[in-house]
Amino acid sequence: MNDGFLGRAIAVLIAAAIVLTAVFGFLAEAVTAWLCGARPTATSPFAGLWLAVTGHPAAYTLPTDCTLPVWQIRVADLLAVLLIAGLAVGVGVLVRRYRQSDRSFLADLRTRPGFAEAGEIRDHLSGKAVLKRAAQLRPDIPKPTATDVGWRVGRSRGRDVYVSIEDSVALEGPPRSGKGYRVLISAIVDWSGPLITTSTTNDNLTATMRMRQRRGDVHVFDPQGLSGIRHPLRVSPITGCHDPLVAMQRGTAIITGTALGSSTTNAEWAQASGVVLGRLLHAAAVGNKTIEDLYDWGTSPALARDAVGILRSDGAPGWGDSLEATIAGDDKLVSSVWFGVQGAVAPLAVPQIRDTLMPRTGDPVFDPRQFLDDANTLYLIGSSSGASAMGGFLGALLDDIVEVARIRALASPGARLTHPLGLILDEIANMFRWGNLPRIMADGGGRGICTFVVLQALSQAETSWSKAEADTIWAAATAKVLLGGASHVDHLRDVEALLGTRQTRRTQRSWSTREMGHSTSEQHERLPLMSVDEIRRMPQTLGLLAYRNRRGVLLDLAGWDERRDAHHIQTGKRALEAEQRDVFTATVHRPSPAATKSAEQEEVRTDE
Repeated sequence: MNDGFLGRAIAVLIAAAIVLTAVFGFLAEAVTAWLCGARPTATSPFAGLWLAVTGHPAAYTLPTDCTLPVWQIRVADLLAVLLIAGLAVGVGVLVRRYRQSDRSFLADLRTRPGFAEAGEIRDHLSGKAVLKRAAQLRPDIPKPTATDVGWRVGRSRGRDVYVSIEDSVALEGPPRSGKGYRVLISAIVDWSGPLITTSTTNDNLTATMRMRQRRGDVHVFDPQGLSGIRHPLRVSPITGCHDPLVAMQRGTAIITGTALGSSTTNAEWAQASGVVLGRLLHAAAVGNKTIEDLYDWGTSPALARDAVGILRSDGAPGWGDSLEATIAGDDKLVSSVWFGVQGAVAPLAVPQIRDTLMPRTGDPVFDPRQFLDDANTLYLIGSSSGASAMGGFLGALLDDIVEVARIRALASPGARLTHPLGLILDEIANMFRWGNLPRIMADGGGRGICTFVVLQALSQAETSWSKAEADTIWAAATAKVLLGGASHVDHLRDVEALLGTRQTRRTQRSWSTREMGHSTSEQHERLPLMSVDEIRRMPQTLGLLAYRNRRGVLLDLAGWDERRDAHHIQTGKRALEAEQRDVFTATVHRPSPAATKSAEQEEVRTDE
């Protein structure tokens, strides 16, 4: 028989008897005094309980001739019992709800030994801790603040938690888990150097663009028209391809960002397609050709023969003969190679997209070198879905800037950028496969190229990159921030192992009827610091930080609207939303090309 259950039952009965005795005694005296004008005298401490149970008035004596109002007292006792029972049930329900609530869950987590304590956070993850290397990381700022040298990822133990900008950060959270609202928008606003940020939606852009304009120039590269910005950036992929090395790198980057480039089974064809596209870009640059010419060459090997002549006369030595050999090769091989090229240039068939890749006279020229000189911002907005997917061209632009930053870093004192470049790559796996991400995650922090990659799940990275590359990205992230709601069990088990274990002690007492005695046993167990289910059940206001060789950190996550400058962010957000509505409204009411053509034909017939 379980002695714990029996002991609790006895304790409850004794407590109930004591409470009822006191209540019944008080009610007997109060009712009698109210009806008779005098208080009765109890013959024993349990007189009230005896009267309530038996209804016998002998338990009390009255100093007057009044008769003890037995039935009135018992009715009052019954009402008191119902009231006490109702309160007990209500308290029980509230306690049960609390134990199943997020508040109880969080309170339990915060009391567990194994998470980083306040002292560890102060020494390694506070604003003061990241400022220790400020002289090396931000020599351009006389008096840097914590946000100049660190990413703020939340609060813990009453302190703001920062990780150094030397650390590559991976933020993992499923859709609608509050990544942008609670982490990314603040990170974009706080970054004090040049910044590139990606997204498939305009949420982060809308909330931060006006704030970033206070720091420097803001550019929005949005070929698919998803942002609602009135004057998006126009960048030609042909610019700079006079240099054969740039042409080769850009051709490879464009192919890598397409569906063929993300396929692990067609890597050899992706490489061959990248070489051909690089040849075509170089030919377009040295031949002063346009995006339309590049599109025509990319759609047909026969039309690309024009590029062969240009390369032979003005291009890099041997490139014309190489392209001619590819075009004149076996039809099946040519078809396989040109499949990737056709997929890369397919978005150029859309006039609106082609327009964004053709800078007009008077348009500002985007120069990566000037961009890196100040706290300027580039938003890359796009989607990997549909025939108009622009992932390849978005990736090529990102590659160009990062390559310039890498070369500049190598030429700088300490082989580090004077103005660190921030890369906040939100939803990048849904946009394009950036081939350089694993390498930049591994060594970019030491060069001043600071990466903050955002994933919905690690399996998402395995889809865009190979499993080995996804593992590299995860391993290279010295700061891993996890939000609740994930459901990939195998990955959650890895996170569970990463957090470590905690030691618990459980005491158990039992009573034996045969031996007429009690026995006590004590068990020591090692349990996960957080189980798979507990990691999944984390509320949106809670996050986990696994940082280098430190213990896990419980993060309190607040939305951007709780910042001190929330009013300025909200004001800028509303102004930009009004502009976006105007742009989208104009787009909806804009006549289609077919309708415009029909109207022109009708006008011609009328004139005739």
